[in-house]
Amino acid sequence: MSSTKITARWAFNVSEWNPSDEQYQQILTFIQPEEKSRINRSYFIEDAKLSLIGRCLMRLLFCKLYKYDWNTIQFSRTERNKPILVNPKMKDSDPIINFNISHHGDWVVLVASENSLIGVDVMKVELPSNQTLEYFFETLKDRFSDYEWSTITNPNYTEFQQLHQFYQFWCLKESYVKAIGLGLSLDLRSIEFHLSNEESSLIENPQIIKSKTQLFINNELQPEWKFEESYLDDLHCVGITYNVLDHENIINSQNFDKFEIDEILKYTKKLN
Repeated sequence: MSSTKITARWAFNVSEWNPSDEQYQQILTFIQPEEKSRINRSYFIEDAKLSLIGRCLMRLLFCKLYKYDWNTIQFSRTERNKPILVNPKMKDSDPIINFNISHHGDWVVLVASENSLIGVDVMKVELPSNQTLEYFFETLKDRFSDYEWSTITNPNYTEFQQLHQFYQFWCLKESYVKAIGLGLSLDLRSIEFHLSNEESSLIENPQIIKSKTQLFINNELQPEWKFEESYLDDLHCVGITYNVLDHENIINSQNFDKFEIDEILKYTKKLN
């Protein structure tokens, strides 16, 4: 049986990348024309930078790890807008490569696996503009089970700690939904995450990587799904979801590798 292998946990902080207009326009030529057009429609430059780096990290994955030429790589999107590799075609003997990207706040993240579904979500811990915590929670409470909500609103937490706990659960839910490719049309209350008492809380110790959270769907444990929860910095939490075909297959949790633009530029080639 093929074993699960996580091949990439990559992160890029766009707030630390301040390209000249010349460099920015140059990097736009390294991605497919339709993606360039989509990015150029972004209203805010920070959103455009997040999307652009996300597309470059996808190409870098196949160049750096699988030795494909930058110019031969072509991506498309599924009906649910999930990026997929369409060229070059994979051989029957090749591992099944899955990847997923997410961006929010200052960070773009990419994860990839062989022979496993995988999803990732990163969120900046912040309230939307002009919203109180009470109002924000009230609008999203119905996405969580009673157990999850009682954990989020633990009265021993400060409001800021409750917001952190909210986003940790949100990253778990969204990374799972992205891994299975169904989108947020799924009933999120039926997807319930139980935190392990064997691990410290990320609220108490944000430097750790949590890996013992369990998933229940309609009250049934799903042992084939595994999770990693961590922080990229003080305000950005990230969750990874992947499935293991062999329940004895243990993957060691690792921190994200943090990239800068020079690592991408080693592999880039002009496409348009």
